[in-house]
Amino acid sequence: MRNFATEAGKSKGQFYTPAEVSRVVAAVAGVDWATSPRQTVYDPACGSGSLLLKAAETARVPISIFGQEMDIAARGLARMNTIMHNRATAEIAQGAVIAEPHFLADAHTLQTFDFVVADPPFSAKRDASASTRFR
Repeated sequence: MRNFATEAGKSKGQFYTPAEVSRVVAAVAGVDWATSPRQTVYDPACGSGSLLLKAAETARVPISIFGQEMDIAARGLARMNTIMHNRATAEIAQGAVIAEPHFLADAHTLQTFDFVVADPPFSAKRDASASTRFR
């Protein structure tokens, strides 16, 4: 899975997050302090889901997993990855997180999460004219 995610993502400026980096990000976010199965972890640019799964693994109890990924193929990989790691209840949405946030508390409010981890695709190229909404 890691090799496929790494090779598939290189052409799109996406990368698989190495396990060592995932552990550090999870520790900095404090996921290892999670003590309730009602707690949540979220990755707004989850790619293949490797960082999200590694973060969830560091929790003291099984916590709920949420992720969003813009690329449909990477979203499929993330979904497959969560199933392979016995986390089939994970919710992985497809879409651009800023323009189309999937996880909403209601029509006008974003859902909140206990822990947020991310390794966004900093090298991704975006059309500046598409961002007029945020000027």
